[in-house]
Formats: sequence, C-alpha cells, structure tokens
Amino acid sequence: PVFAYYLGMFFRLFGLEFIFISKLLFFLTYLLSGLFMYLLVNALFVNPFAAVTAAAFFVFAPYHAVDVYVRGAMTESWGIVFFPAIFFSIFRFSQQPKNPFYFTLTALSLAGLFLAHNIMTLLFTPVAFLWGLFWFSIHRQLKQLFRLPLSFFLGVGLSAFFLLPAFLERSLVKIDTLTSDYYNYRLHYASVRQLFFDRSWGYGPSQPGPEDKLSLQLGWPHWWISFSGILATIFLFFKKKRQEFLISFFASLLYLGALAMTHSKSVYLWDRLPLLAFVQFPWRFLGIAMFAGAILSGSLFLFIKKKYHLYLAITLSFFIIALNFGYFRVDQYDPQMTDEKKLSGKEYTIQSMATLMDYMPTQVQEFPKELAPDSPWIVTGDAQISQFRKRSNFWRFTVENSTNQPATIKVPVFNFPHWTVLLDQQPVAFRDNNPEGVIELDIPPVKYTVVGRFENTPLRSVANALSMTSLVALILYLVISDKKSLS
Repeated sequence: PVFAYYLGMFFRLFGLEFIFISKLLFFLTYLLSGLFMYLLVNALFVNPFAAVTAAAFFVFAPYHAVDVYVRGAMTESWGIVFFPAIFFSIFRFSQQPKNPFYFTLTALSLAGLFLAHNIMTLLFTPVAFLWGLFWFSIHRQLKQLFRLPLSFFLGVGLSAFFLLPAFLERSLVKIDTLTSDYYNYRLHYASVRQLFFDRSWGYGPSQPGPEDKLSLQLGWPHWWISFSGILATIFLFFKKKRQEFLISFFASLLYLGALAMTHSKSVYLWDRLPLLAFVQFPWRFLGIAMFAGAILSGSLFLFIKKKYHLYLAITLSFFIIALNFGYFRVDQYDPQMTDEKKLSGKEYTIQSMATLMDYMPTQVQEFPKELAPDSPWIVTGDAQISQFRKRSNFWRFTVENSTNQPATIKVPVFNFPHWTVLLDQQPVAFRDNNPEGVIELDIPPVKYTVVGRFENTPLRSVANALSMTSLVALILYLVISDKKSLS
C-alpha cells in the first residue's frame, strides 16, 4: 500500500533522512489517531473529557505498540489511523447530507484507508458502510441515502490507481505464499489467556499455538473499561437516552464481534469467507477492537455528574497510560545508525530480501537467494555489456556482440506485464521461461542500445483515468457547491 510511502517521499523532498522520516511517520500515526478519535467521540457524546479519555485509550492500546515497536507495521498503523476519521466524517455526513464538506471528508478518509492498508480495507469497509446506513436511518435521511454510496464510490475512484490493480491483478503474482504455511490463519488465533490476562511482552513473531513471542492482549485497563462501557449500554437503554444508547450499542457489537474473530471459535466464519484468508493473522481484529473500545470508554461519562468529568478523565487516562507506557519502547537502539549504514552492505541486503517472496511474478520458478546482479549477464555467446542503468519502470544498457552468432542475455529484472524491450529503438521479442523468471533476449552481432520500458496494463490505464476523473469531479463539485452557497 502506497499512502505512507507517498507521504514519506513528501518529507524526503525537504532533504530529511529516511530513518528520521520513518520515525516521523510512526509518530504521526499516534498523533493523528488521537486527534481523530478525539473529534469522533466529542461529536458522538459532545463531551471533551470523554473525547480526551477515548483518545488516550486508542493511542495507548497495547496493540498500537505491537504494530509500531514490535512488528514495525507502517502500513497497518496508517490504516488504523483512518478508522475514527471515517466514523467521524460519516456521522457528520448523516446529520448534514447536503453539506459538501462532509461528503468530501467521507470520500477522502475512505480513500486514505484504501491507500493505506489492504487488509484493514477488507476488514473495515463493511463496518464503515454499516455505520453509514445506521446513522442515515437514525437521522431519518433515507431520501438522501444515495449520497452515502456515492461517497464510497468516490473514495474508490480516488484510490482506483492503486486499489483496482491490487485486487484485480492478483492472478499475475504468486499469492499462495500469503495464505499458506506460516501465514495460515488457523495457526494464529489468540487465546482467552492472551487476550485478557497475559501481560508478558516480547519482540518476536506470532507463532502457532498460544505461546507467541509478541503480546496479543487487549490491555489493562482497556478491557475493563470496554466491558464497563458494554454494561453502560444496558443502562442507557433503560434511561431512554436514545442516541447515546445507539452509539454504545453499535460500538458494543463491533467490539464483541472483533473480539470473537480473534479466537478459534470463529473458525466457522473464517473457513466460509475465502477473502478472510488474506488477513493471515486473526489477531489483526485487535485493531478494530481497540477502536470500538475507545468509543465505549466515552459512554462511561454519561453516568457521572459533569462536575466530576475532569476527575474521571484524569483517572482513566492516568491508568491507561501508566499501565501501558512501558510497552512503547524499542527493544534495541543503535544511536550510530544512519541512512548510509542502513542502505549499504549487510543491512541493505537484509532489508531488500525481507519480503521478496511477497507478490513474486507467477513465472518465477526459483526463489532468489541473493540480491540481483548489478548488470545483465551472458547466458550463451560472447558480448560486452556496459552503461547499465535501472529504475523501477525503465532500464537500458549498451551491448556489443563481436561474434557472428547471437548472444543470449538475461536482464536482472522480473518480467511482468507490460514490459516492452527495444533494440536500437525497435521492439524486439523476449522471453521469461527461465528459472529466475527474468527478462531474457537474444542479441544479434554488432553493437546495440537495449532499452526496457514498463507500460501500463489496460486495467492500470483505466484505473489511472478513473482516479484522475474522480479528482476532477470532486474539485468541480466543491467549486459548484461553493458558488451555490454564495448566490
């Protein structure tokens, strides 16, 4: 997913180091998570003290520390950031469905999620749509309900340049490694002990069975507060506080549902919903559970007199932070690490090989055991290769074949639709039926300049056009709406 990396490259334009940018991006996931959660809960309960508590709950949930300090899950961390932003924008949108600002905010926050993390997109999009249907119905905006799917379609359109190829071109890459062996969801359920009672902390991976090297806890006092919020929902029903009850009721269902999906008792659903296999780790639902729990924490303020709200916020926030602050630290820290060191030698090799098996082109038969060579190499024949340059979508080199026989050359680039290879600016046939799955071609005698260009597939061209059209349509909509408001 591209969101975090596009944002990181924006900071790179100012000359910041990659290591600093990575830290900044992770810091922003905390900052924006808290900000968006504050806006959401304050909108739902109209109570800044409840909103501050919910923000602390969300930011200092143990799973948040797992994502950042244990797994280094940059893209998933950014996916979770958009949960409260989406709920907030949809809630306001349902109150004012003709307001172009909230329509736009809904589409943009959805597009942010779609570009941030594929798995969180898969898990949270149905929840977001149900939230929208729920509040459009509660606010009696059924005649304006058509605007809700329009905002979702616009969100899809804005992110189509990434979203459509990611989901519709899966057949071009090997994705069986994403759901088999270690990544089989049946191996990674969380146990009751891990969720509620185990406070141990580790920096290792998830392992089959209940003895993981990382923490899968809901957190103390997080689950105590969440279950108190669920109990509060019952009292809200009898107190006839309709809107507050509906908010807590939805959050309670979401919390319990997410919790159930982390446990092996939900295997019936996992087995019957094929797309869930790509989630890989059922404990990813902890991200949704901590989000719903944060909303539930706000409902506790409905039973306390206003003059005590400040004290309740301070008390809850203190225990939330105090009991979990120790998790928000690195396992090992190297103050001497720089971009130059990280991106060279052994460190660079480790980084480059870490996820090489993900999304390997289908024709690749042998998994690479080392980094790609710095230049094309001769398979048969005799030729001299020079001036090799390679980027993500382009490569070129000069080759001189001084013999009377063609020379066969392999280029250190996986073939993937649609590479075009030019020999002195003339298209030439190539193949990829070799164990490495790389581009292979025959070079006739004499000297040539060989160029490879990566072209869009038809789907990617359509997706790019759809994103551009969606962006233009959104701008025109805002301009027209602004003119109408001024007239």
